[in-house]
Amino acid sequence: MDERTLNDFLELLRLVMSQSPGGTQPQPQPYLSKLSPYITLDRIRKGQNIIRMFQSLQTVILVVRGEFYLTRSSASGMSSMVARVWAPEFLGIPQLIEEDKLFYSNIIASENCLCLDIDCAFFDWCMRTSPEVAIQCVKCMSRSLQRNYRQIERLSFFNATENLMSYLYRKWVEAGAKEELLCVKEKRALIADELSCTVRTVCRALQSLKEQDMCTTDSAGHIYCTPEQLQRIRRAYQ
Repeated sequence: MDERTLNDFLELLRLVMSQSPGGTQPQPQPYLSKLSPYITLDRIRKGQNIIRMFQSLQTVILVVRGEFYLTRSSASGMSSMVARVWAPEFLGIPQLIEEDKLFYSNIIASENCLCLDIDCAFFDWCMRTSPEVAIQCVKCMSRSLQRNYRQIERLSFFNATENLMSYLYRKWVEAGAKEELLCVKEKRALIADELSCTVRTVCRALQSLKEQDMCTTDSAGHIYCTPEQLQRIRRAYQ
């Protein structure tokens, strides 16, 4: 491991981390020949596990493309979605720096994902050598803390309608907060999983928002919000 190798990794990292969800897809392949002793490419199909609960850290994973679910399961077999996360995102930073190397969530690809498996010793060296790599790790852990905080806040303080408003506003922000119509095509069951409630609760909250003229739906069940409605939603729940 030398400065040239670190510079190659930094170029790859900048390429990947500069993308936005739904934006231009990064192409990491040209860098992999230079970094082949330390990084391999992995393609994960929709529905497959990226990481299984109680799996021990083997590599640090950088999800380059796609999205995935963090889900937790109980001893009785019940499961709940903790969060839905879009690339780019690191997996394994806490396990790398802590003594406990186990993952405590099932991490499942919700669409086809492109991942980079990074050798732990190499990544640890890059993180300790380069402030830029360290900052990206801090940003990743900060996003994780924010997701946990939002979930605790929702469960503690929001009613069902406010939870759905928060969900719709977040979908708009993730789509780039564009001044155009937002269309949410997720099925009610998926929304219910993400909000940790029942499908019936989602339907009641959706009906309430429609009655308040904060959204509309079509015959396929898709949810639509105009930018004006989204601004009203933001003011209502924040």
